[in-house]
Amino acid sequence: MIKLLIDENAPRSVVETLRKYKFDLLWIREHHRGMKDEEIIRLSLSQDRIVLTFDKDFGELIYRLKMNAPGIILIRIINNKICEGKVLKLLEAYSDSLKGYFAVLTETKIRRRKIG
Repeated sequence: MIKLLIDENAPRSVVETLRKYKFDLLWIREHHRGMKDEEIIRLSLSQDRIVLTFDKDFGELIYRLKMNAPGIILIRIINNKICEGKVLKLLEAYSDSLKGYFAVLTETKIRRRKIG
């Protein structure tokens, strides 16, 4: 099963939904509050976890600064109720094909681009 490192900017409702479905996750807000984005990427590498975030800065770190990560899921959905379901569907449908990709999830589509 996919292992997630969830940025502290993720809504509690999303984290609780993923926990309800038994996803292996580490939420920065609970364990490493205030951690810088670069440190999150390093932690994701050391624990082989895909980062789930609402922070667009991860795109710059991955593509402009050429940092590596097991995978990034950037959520671009404002409504938490819609977000919970969309994230769950993404993880269920693409769990085998998110590793090594930068995925962007919106209310209407999913885009994936290879990292590196």
